[in-house]
Amino acid sequence: MLSFLSPLFLLGAAAAAVPIILHLLKREPEPRIKFAAVKLLKDAPVEYTETRRIREWLLLALRVAALLFLAVAFARPYLASGAAIGRAGVTMIAIDTSFSMSPARTFERAKQLAKAALDRVPSGDLVGVMTFADVAAVVRAPSLDRALAAAAIDAATPGFGPTRYRSALNVAAQSFAGRRGAIVMVTDLQQSGWEGGDRAAVPDSTRIELADVGPPPPNLAVTALSIEGERIVASIHNSADETRETRVAVTLDGRPGSDQTTTIAANGSAIVDFPADASVTAASVAVEDREGLQADNVRYLVRDGGARSGVLVVTANGDLDREAFYVKQVLSASASDTGRLQVAATSPATLATSHAPQLSGSAVVVLLSSRGLDRRGREALANFVRNGGGLLLAAGPEVDGDVVADIFAGQPRLGISTSIAPAAQWPKRSLVAADTRHPLFEAFGSTASALGLVTFQRIARIDAPGCQTVARFTTGEAALLDCSPGEGRALVFASDFDNRWSDFPRHATFVPFVQEAVRYVTSGRPLRAEYLIGQLPPGVAATPGIVTAPDAMLARGQRGVKIAVNVDPRESDPTRISVDEFQAAVTRLKDIGASESRVDAEQRENRQRLWQYAMGLMCAILAVEGIVASRTA
Repeated sequence: MLSFLSPLFLLGAAAAAVPIILHLLKREPEPRIKFAAVKLLKDAPVEYTETRRIREWLLLALRVAALLFLAVAFARPYLASGAAIGRAGVTMIAIDTSFSMSPARTFERAKQLAKAALDRVPSGDLVGVMTFADVAAVVRAPSLDRALAAAAIDAATPGFGPTRYRSALNVAAQSFAGRRGAIVMVTDLQQSGWEGGDRAAVPDSTRIELADVGPPPPNLAVTALSIEGERIVASIHNSADETRETRVAVTLDGRPGSDQTTTIAANGSAIVDFPADASVTAASVAVEDREGLQADNVRYLVRDGGARSGVLVVTANGDLDREAFYVKQVLSASASDTGRLQVAATSPATLATSHAPQLSGSAVVVLLSSRGLDRRGREALANFVRNGGGLLLAAGPEVDGDVVADIFAGQPRLGISTSIAPAAQWPKRSLVAADTRHPLFEAFGSTASALGLVTFQRIARIDAPGCQTVARFTTGEAALLDCSPGEGRALVFASDFDNRWSDFPRHATFVPFVQEAVRYVTSGRPLRAEYLIGQLPPGVAATPGIVTAPDAMLARGQRGVKIAVNVDPRESDPTRISVDEFQAAVTRLKDIGASESRVDAEQRENRQRLWQYAMGLMCAILAVEGIVASRTA
């Protein structure tokens, strides 16, 4: 099919009316006839009419055709492929399958709304079905088959995961491939679906519709469980608007224990405790609640056997508020996303002293400064990483490359250097993912391009043979290295996490970047005795209970380590958001697919060069027109 790269030039075809008008206005010269004594004629008015007719049809057609071909040539015609012109719209129906949707009536309502959305899809558009909780999955790829889409809706079932809107929108946006479309979110609009600082990005041409299933039913939930001395302590929350009385029971090492009845105030919580001696290694507490959500009726606990459970941030003076404000906010606000790791701070000078938090109790070290890091501190960090610890290094102005290199004394050998050029000579640059399949960037989905909005004024040059470069700056330098010294993991970032060298901390992408970096360097060993569904390591099933940790999570020599898997207690919170609040958390991006279509069209037009043929025909027509005009003159 013929398309045009600059179709507005076709308006110039209106100039073809000019020859028609001129031909209609054309007058044939009257012959002169000599007549005697004209003044003797009686002065009388002469009435006459004349019908204007086009006499030179061939000449007119040639002139009109020349102008039409000129307009077509300027409009840059090309032959579009069937794929380029046959892109139908796409509608993705996303069904919330988090455990807050598990009541039978709620999920049945969700299926009804999903099928109603299916019926509204235009007949020529494609429709796909996906489900989402903490992760999103396309269960039926976009197609014209409405029966397959309806069957996918019927087959959907709720699970144990928490609501995460960002993952759903990211996966849905990837299904459009530059086409117009809509995302229909069938959900209960839980506020916890948007985490602190969470935002999603979809193409500007994509419409988001919300199908609200309504609020959840009144619910009782075991929201916390801990061992305090020789007592098992549980927190029970009542989301109903009235006081409720319920039975609470404990299980110790798989054996039924005692039970008791407790009264919980409306929209309040109650603390219940049970006796448990020091020999108890695992426990669970269950509450009776037949009307509400069933997944949060039981919570599991494993006594901590020494698993690592902390994040140690190393700053110049150990002051998080003044020297690592942004990092502290990310780690504190994302407590559940990082597995409720405790955040501590120390300085390089006290890292290996008895006054500093013990490295042995930390899962990851975030190194922001190396000033004052002595030999014992460097050796302690090197041993920590070699023995399976995680390291996140931000090579900012407080990091000395020669000092940090000792931490990587073996292979790979890390090199860090900074430019001494004046600030006016520093080129501005942004960040680009070199490997979008890396686990750190997988969580970003289609929003990874938003990292390009960050501006870096100054960077460090980092290099380590044997390390993987997972991100680069737009000026070509390595931005993020993934290293594996010993049994641990290390990520080295070529700028700071403060606000001195870049504006990264002021962008929404900073929050998931740090979260995913911490999660990545701590993967590979059990960090704690409890995991929430939604932050499970590979190999652990997303089902609440007490399970044996996979060997891939364990350090050398560990076997048979028990961990507790629980649902996210935030999913039990019935607080909802409005449609406007939901839409406000979505960032609109320039439609990359439309830009790609434009580039493809330009490439086709450049290859075909049909405008040259149009100009050639115009010239040929003008030549013929000149010959015809000379003979009819």
